[in-house]
Amino acid sequence: MIFKKWIFTSLSPNTEPDDVFRALGCVVQPWAWREGRAQGVLKEEIKSYLGGGEVSLFSSGWGALASILAALNLKEGDEVVVQAYTCVAVPNAVLWAGLKPVYADINPKTFNISPDSLQKKVTSHTKAVVVQHTFGIPADLDKILAIATKHKLMVIEDLAHALGATYQGRPVGAFGDAAFLSFGRDKALSSVFGGAAVAHNKALAENLRIVYSSLPHPSRVWILQQLIHPAVLAISKSLYGVFGLGRFILGLARFTGVISKAVYPQEKNEGRPPWAVCRMPEALARLAGAQFEKLSRFVTRRRAIVEIYQSELGALSDILPASPASSAPSYLRFPLRVQNASDIIREARANSIELGDWYNVPVAPMGVTYQKVLYEEGSCPEAEKAAKESLNLPTHIGIREEDARTIIAFLKRYHVGS
Repeated sequence: MIFKKWIFTSLSPNTEPDDVFRALGCVVQPWAWREGRAQGVLKEEIKSYLGGGEVSLFSSGWGALASILAALNLKEGDEVVVQAYTCVAVPNAVLWAGLKPVYADINPKTFNISPDSLQKKVTSHTKAVVVQHTFGIPADLDKILAIATKHKLMVIEDLAHALGATYQGRPVGAFGDAAFLSFGRDKALSSVFGGAAVAHNKALAENLRIVYSSLPHPSRVWILQQLIHPAVLAISKSLYGVFGLGRFILGLARFTGVISKAVYPQEKNEGRPPWAVCRMPEALARLAGAQFEKLSRFVTRRRAIVEIYQSELGALSDILPASPASSAPSYLRFPLRVQNASDIIREARANSIELGDWYNVPVAPMGVTYQKVLYEEGSCPEAEKAAKESLNLPTHIGIREEDARTIIAFLKRYHVGS
């Protein structure tokens, strides 16, 4: 068979044709790449969504986190608790701010930071905690906020996965002292790269403005790479099943620098790419703003697809995720716990299904030098176990009901849960 239809979990899953044309339209307007009104509109959209706060826009989510941490004016070596089962971008941002990441373990059912583990990690040097809402599943905020209040910790919510999720009727990101968003290529909303910081604390907001004022713009070459990315990905995905042509085009574009990589080699060793902590350019704010208008539709679709997964796999409750009471996950991806995750992912690929492997190591991606990011193997056993056992199913706007049922049929053939 010449053509095979592929089902993707990643590869810019939220990008639709209008996003591609919008990006290409920006390509031919280089005079408007850096500053413009879309930045202000996007900030107001974020502020309205979270019910307030001071918003700043950055070139990446981890740039936003690093800037929040810098604005806290902590002493060098002060500790920030982060969870294991996370992306290297989080501890890197802590290190870039001159602080020390301390890893807490996770709740194995929610994939989020365990309040009990957080409590054990707090010392006299602990000044903040980053609360990751993994896969769009809200963390146990009541318990976490109680611990933070007791120990006078600043709470920074990580919304990289979680736009659209709510906790007790309010959007996650509205509970802590600050929050940061990521508009990366595989996130809830995408402008290929980009992020935002939201300060709910007045003193923090003022410090964040000072930090932001000193930041440069990313280079025009970097901006162009991001604007070309949607079109390259659209072409690659459309040809993915034609003798592997799409895969070749994508690999060549990354290798030649036509598009940027999601993670650069230096990041695995605490290194910082030159564009990581910069202002978000106007061109990417246009892309992110257009995606923000689609958030409700995206979340509704994700939840509908998850309902299919849950109804078909509900008897296998031991492998399905849980979420706190009075919360509504947004399910950026739908995680499962299985004994043979890597085998299933490999076999799915042979059946033209790309399942997700977030996160297959406790500090992802594979190849991170743990000594550089201060992670000690064996220190977070639940996170390490989850990394070996988890895979994730796609929920994005491009997944049809028949695609979800195709995935379920594959999983059942593979005896998932047996």
